[in-house]
Amino acid sequence: MIISMQGNWTVRVKAKSAAFPQRFIISGATTGNGTHAGTVGTTVAVTGAQWTIAIQNDPGTGFQLSDTKITFPQHVGGNYQFDIQSNDAGADQDFNDLVLTCSTPATINDFIVYGNVTTYSGRCIFNPCRRGPFVIETGAALRDALKNPKLREIITQLYPERVGPIDPNPPDPPYFKPIVLDLFNEASRPQTVNVFQRVDTRTAETRGAKASKDAAGAQPALAAANFTLAQSTQRSAQLQQSATALSTNIDLAKAIDSVFFPCDVDGAANVTLSFDEYDRTASELSGGAYTGTGPRRALGDAITDMNGNYIFRFTFDLTLPGLEDASDIAAGEDVNVIVYPDVIVKLLGFSPYTVLYESAPYYNIPNLKRIDLCLPKSTVQQGSVCFNGSLVGSLGNVFLGGNQNSSASTAAVALRRYGNGNFLEANGKISVGSALALFNVECAAWTGAIDMKGCLYDAAKTAAQNTIVKYTIRIRRQGNPTWTFVSENYKHPKYSKRNLPGYIGDDVGPFATSLHVDGGGAVTVPAYTNIQRQIFVDGIDWEFSNLDRYMQLHTSLYDKIAGVMTPGTFYVRVDGYDAAGHLVANATDLVALFIHNLPLNFQLVGPSFSDPSIVNSGCGLYRLTNAQLNTPMQLSFKANDPYGFVNGYDLTMGRCPAPMLALQVNAPNPPLSNTVSGASTLAHGDASGNTHNSCPGYTGTLADFATSGLVNIDIQPAMSEGGWIKPAEYFTVLSFGLTAAMRVTNGYNTGISGTYQSSASIYLERLTP
Repeated sequence: MIISMQGNWTVRVKAKSAAFPQRFIISGATTGNGTHAGTVGTTVAVTGAQWTIAIQNDPGTGFQLSDTKITFPQHVGGNYQFDIQSNDAGADQDFNDLVLTCSTPATINDFIVYGNVTTYSGRCIFNPCRRGPFVIETGAALRDALKNPKLREIITQLYPERVGPIDPNPPDPPYFKPIVLDLFNEASRPQTVNVFQRVDTRTAETRGAKASKDAAGAQPALAAANFTLAQSTQRSAQLQQSATALSTNIDLAKAIDSVFFPCDVDGAANVTLSFDEYDRTASELSGGAYTGTGPRRALGDAITDMNGNYIFRFTFDLTLPGLEDASDIAAGEDVNVIVYPDVIVKLLGFSPYTVLYESAPYYNIPNLKRIDLCLPKSTVQQGSVCFNGSLVGSLGNVFLGGNQNSSASTAAVALRRYGNGNFLEANGKISVGSALALFNVECAAWTGAIDMKGCLYDAAKTAAQNTIVKYTIRIRRQGNPTWTFVSENYKHPKYSKRNLPGYIGDDVGPFATSLHVDGGGAVTVPAYTNIQRQIFVDGIDWEFSNLDRYMQLHTSLYDKIAGVMTPGTFYVRVDGYDAAGHLVANATDLVALFIHNLPLNFQLVGPSFSDPSIVNSGCGLYRLTNAQLNTPMQLSFKANDPYGFVNGYDLTMGRCPAPMLALQVNAPNPPLSNTVSGASTLAHGDASGNTHNSCPGYTGTLADFATSGLVNIDIQPAMSEGGWIKPAEYFTVLSFGLTAAMRVTNGYNTGISGTYQSSASIYLERLTP
């Protein structure tokens, strides 16, 4: 699992207790990004507003994500620190395989909130984690609360607009602003103001100036170790409470007690929390109902770990002029005055502008504060054990964004899958930008065997709701209406059989299965067993390693026309079926892949002389008289792909003895041009013009020289050189090399093919006159 981080931290490998290789990857930071060795003592200083750490282990089949969990932060010396513990693919479950310690200087304006997150459901009316204020967070809970006469009376008094008729068609998802019954007047309590006195010897001018901030907002000059707490006061005097103050309403307290029912509580792993700083309104400060209309400032996000634990760090400074909330500080106060903030927690939908859940404020947050959160289960779009909720979630290490193509549409808007730093185009070309893929490439084709990974079992749903028992995979070429069912054998190991001699796994499929394909009558087709469901529902001991992979698609089986391998765009469709053989609702996904398994058209011929009067002694040796020393030389080359996936090519040259001669290029000139003495490149081309969103393609020498065949080059020494062999020489060697590569990937490689290479030499000897 991935651990979210905010601000500047030092990450250090604290311990390693595993035989498998370990490493950790930092992504999304300003500095410190990359793959780092999992060896004790490895230390990385990371800066950035919001970034992630992923721990990986290699059980012998390639690096994969480890299970990770966090410890809660502590104030140790002058730092805040916590550990990230990991468990790799080994048999033990001790979470000590690789342990990272994250530390950061404690400053007077840095705040860290942490705790455990759970979801609640059932008969709950009030959030079970909060016993003052009491908070109603869902429409269903409000309807139940209004059934109690005393609660209805108070809610009508505080929130008259919320007691009207229930909207029968609420927006999707329904937005519910929390209703707060503030029995203990938390909202009207003034904010804590800490006045710090610096213990160093800075000048008054420096003390009054604002320290420069880095990208993460950290201010080392404000380290807590540099200050002593001179005074802790309230931001303003306690305001007079209204005559109907809820804290004295005994009848209301009794009414709340009467509707406290037990909740069903579940863990909330892999949930993204968003945090806002909230400024209370004057009405709220004077004891009025919570409105949620006060000014806000987005602070950032955090992701819960596998146990639902989270850590969120933010910088909050109200003392600097020019900020939107600078009015919170009286004139004349300096940066050494820190106000404790109020914080709201939110859940956002797929769009950053869709709020699925919003908490009531948590008031007066000190620098280090534990806040356990309870979220209404109905509002939580909980992450599954898969990479995401789509049936086609990733191809190899390349995560696919966008929405699942549940309608199996071939329209460009449905096929374009952007997200997670990667870009799958509607024509199937892929651009990879995510550090988690461990490579970057623009506009590549798919090749070889592709690991198809995705979510056939959604942990956000109940077992009964996960009805996919079998699945099929179909493929067809763009323009061909006929689907071909994938019928490759696919195996996956079971844990109980791992030590059997020669064991390579049990069959996942294909099995001849009667299914109602596309809603029609039952037909027998090749189908595969959903082992993701079997392990979570049936308890079958399939290995967790690569459990999200459900097919290794060998693309070369499908890209032939009349037996000839022909690249092109293919549609790959995955469908899930229930035990009765019917298609499960929303259990379809379709993606486009540009499949290309042909090699580069690549060749280097020559060099040689076409003049028959020059003596060819064989084995590349030519003998030249003084009169023949400027005779043109010929060589030919090509490096092209008519489908546009050339990454680049270079035709290089060298000479012994050095340096290389200046050359007169007789043909083709242009696009080639004469070279200078010492130059090492005769021809070059690259795909720098290819970027995601457009991907025009680059065909290499086909584009540069307008021929799909060999490019014939005719060269001779520049007039200034005096010939192939210089006056003081009797022998020389000219060498030419051609290198090229294609942009192709199976989801794991570098995104670039292995380098195509060819070289040739010609030996020249001066004949005695």
